[in-house]
Order: sequence, then C-alpha cells, then structure tokens
Amino acid sequence: MNQPTLMIYGATGYTGQLVTAEALEAGLRPVLAGRNAVKLASVAAPARLETRPIVLEDADRLAGALKDISVVVHCAGPFWRTALPMFNACLKTGTHYLDITGEVAVFEALATRDEAARNARIMVLPGTGFDVVPSDCLIADLAMRCPDGRYLRLALAAHGGISRGTARTILDHLDSFLIRRNGSITQVTPGSLRYEFDFGEPPDAALNTVLGDVSTAYRSTGIVNVETYAQADRRYRNLMRISRLINVLPARRGLLRLLNLFIDRAPPGPTEAERRASYAILVAEIEGANGERVAARLRVPDPYGFTAKTAVAIAARALDGDVKVGYQTPALAYGAAFIRQFEGVQWDYLSGRGLSH
Repeated sequence: MNQPTLMIYGATGYTGQLVTAEALEAGLRPVLAGRNAVKLASVAAPARLETRPIVLEDADRLAGALKDISVVVHCAGPFWRTALPMFNACLKTGTHYLDITGEVAVFEALATRDEAARNARIMVLPGTGFDVVPSDCLIADLAMRCPDGRYLRLALAAHGGISRGTARTILDHLDSFLIRRNGSITQVTPGSLRYEFDFGEPPDAALNTVLGDVSTAYRSTGIVNVETYAQADRRYRNLMRISRLINVLPARRGLLRLLNLFIDRAPPGPTEAERRASYAILVAEIEGANGERVAARLRVPDPYGFTAKTAVAIAARALDGDVKVGYQTPALAYGAAFIRQFEGVQWDYLSGRGLSH
C-alpha cells in the first residue's frame, strides 16, 4: 500500500508558503502544486520537494495530479472561484479535501455536497485555519454549556497586518454582510448592527461583519441565530465608511478596480516580525431560550502562522486515517478541545458581564 501523501495547492501564495514551511517542520514531505511552474520550483527547491504545476480549470489534469494524493490542503483563493473545482477532483480520486477559506458561500456550497463526499468516502473540511478553527472550537464548547442556545454572537478583534489574499476577500464581500436568522442566511447592511463585547481591551463596541461562522457555527451547534462582529476600532470604522461609499457610488466598478490595483502593489503580507507581533481576540456569547448566557474569550497569536499550524495539524491527522467522512467543521471532526493543544492560545470564560447592546 502506498504511503499517504499530502498536496499543498497554492503553495506559492503568502499563506501557502507558511503552510509548506509548517508541514516540513512537522516532518511531512508535501507535493507542491499551483498555477505557476517557475514559482513552484523556487518554493520547492530548498527542500527538494516534488512540484505539480496544474490549473484548476483543467479538470482532467487536476484529477490526474491528485490520483495518488491522500489529502490536499487547498490554499489558493478566492475560494468562491476555486473550491468546487478542487472538491470535484477530490471526489474522483478519493482525496480528503481541506482548505483555509473563511467565505460563507464556500462553506454553504460544500455543505450541500455532503452526500457526494460520503459516497466517495472522503472528508471535506473547509476552514482549517484562522478564524474558523479557534472560533468553531470556542463556540462548540460554549454550546455544550448552554444546550438550549438560541442566539450566538461572535466578535473578532484583529491586531496585525493582512495579506493580499485577505484584502481581496474583504473587498469581494464589502456589499454582502450576512447573518443567520431562524436558520436562514440573511443579508444585512455592513456596520448596521452594534453590540458590546468584553475584548479585554478597549473599545468594547463592535459592528457587524461577515465571518465564516455564520455557516460553520450552525452546522457545529444547530444554533439558528448567528451574528458576527468586528471590534469597532478606527481601522474597522474606516472600512465601514469605504463600504458605504462603494455601495452608493455610480462608478462602483471603477473604484473596485482601483482598490484592487492598490492591493496588487501592496506587500504580499506582513513581514515575519510583524506576524510574530500580531494577535487576534475572539469573543463568543450564546444566549439560551430563557435568557441565560455563557461567554468566553480566546486570544490567538500570529493568525497567519496559526493558520499554518492548524491546517497542518489537521492534515497530519487525516494522513494518519483520523477522519470523518462527509462535510465537517473543525469542531465536528476533532472536538471543541482541539484548539487547546496549540502554544500561545489563551482561553477565558467570562462571568456575568452583560455583553449587552
């Protein structure tokens, strides 16, 4: 029987390179894949890794490239364009599918393909990085402490720079902020909802944003009302102003093209020093049918580096055969305690503070 093999697709991207480095640190020898043969060769050369240049649009060649691959970590966004071609190839080859998306539409699209994944005996686990892994574990833990939870509110406070890919994803979704109401996903105006959270550092105010947990938390817990927020610091308030401006200007497409050009000229992502100084705080609150509440706060170091660690940890377990076939979330596949194994994670339960509007 052949040794289980890992592929990292999108290995030349900012996060893909971090995932590759983490895989090597974990003693794995991944096959590196992506669109650009020259860039792949450059990334692969120091460790003498195998490369497979392949475009996602070529379904037959993609399936051929995956035929001996046990697990793929898909790192090439935007995932609303790239996830399904990779998933469809994995169905053909029996390859377990992992990715690092945070896009609600992608989670929903893959969740509807649960039966196909089960029939193919593969695990489909999108969102193996930040924010979904820590937030999903945090939420799943709280849901066990409030079994009749009806309302979930999750907030993010991010402290650090972002990559080009993250910036493009934010830009793609500035006009489609989503919440879940009574089980259904509903679009709301960016920044139109406000809530107070105990981030452990000011400000407490937060405005609604769009996070993948609108999809994943529902699958992990069954809670039918989900809202996601971002700390209303100056940077986020400015982003909301830009969002409102983009959505009312008649020259919207031209402005979006201009912003994309600006992103293209920015650095690929934070420097190593900037990454290591960065951190993120997640606060989750679940409210039960009778008004009872449970809440907790999670602090995660270096979100981009953390994505690499969690994605590789999940890939390693999948390579060892520790999988659940079908569509999964991190907490469904590996439990709420999965996040506690990672160095630097700080988890605090919050007592009785109102966390109210």
